[in-house]
Amino acid sequence: MNDYVVIEYNGEQVSVPKEVADFLEQDQKREQAQKKQDSRHLSKSEFETVLSGSDCVRRPVEDAVLRNLRLENLRKAIANLDDKDQAMISLRYSGELTMEEIGKVYDISKMAVSKRLKKLHEKLGRSVL
Repeated sequence: MNDYVVIEYNGEQVSVPKEVADFLEQDQKREQAQKKQDSRHLSKSEFETVLSGSDCVRRPVEDAVLRNLRLENLRKAIANLDDKDQAMISLRYSGELTMEEIGKVYDISKMAVSKRLKKLHEKLGRSVL
């Protein structure tokens, strides 16, 4: 579980554990889906207001430091999970198993897997902040 991969994160190449890269990829997909959904529900004028309000001063050094801190916090949070939770995350993102397939491995329902992964995402998300 200690395989490292190089990913591009905010325009920079960073070496992270495969599990972290997979987690970030899934998080990015969720964020893109949310943005897509949000854009469908906003009128053009509201959308322009949202975009203009999100323009902020770029601080590359501070951004890089915060990003590295978040990644380190995520690595620590994953390392602090119990073996079963680490394995479940690994099966979902490294093994790319469906929730139904993971449920068969653990002899639990697809819904139980979904709830467990959601709790893990929330827990890991809180650790990154």
